[in-house]
Amino acid sequence: MKLSPSGLLEHAKSEEGRKQLRYAGVSLVFVPVGQVLVQVLHWATDIHDSLCILISACVLTVPNYLANKNYVWRDTSKDNLRTQVLVFWVAAMLGTGFAMALAAVSDHLTRNSGKFWQGAWLFVAQLTGYGVVWVARYFFLD
Repeated sequence: MKLSPSGLLEHAKSEEGRKQLRYAGVSLVFVPVGQVLVQVLHWATDIHDSLCILISACVLTVPNYLANKNYVWRDTSKDNLRTQVLVFWVAAMLGTGFAMALAAVSDHLTRNSGKFWQGAWLFVAQLTGYGVVWVARYFFLD
């Protein structure tokens, strides 16, 4: 694939390119929604940051799975679909666990800080925890 605009456009028109765009589209919907939900729970309640991430994961994982199933994996073979689904659920559990662990560390480090700094570090912890796992998932599957 060329890195020129015409090469990128050509790739976007290919089947693999369209799949990658669908994958990115689903992520562009669920990542911000998850971030907002965690921050709302953090600001509006006295729930521990790790529990905020767990609640967000419980609320959003099934809709995220259904969006992937209907948009990203729609042309996937039955054998490959099993792998995609298994890796999705493993990545969801690992990402949530990693994000919760990083949130606990950030909570400990920002205990005496203001709510703004706690929220900012919670945001970084959540992005890092899910980001590392979801990027690894993408490269593992593709």
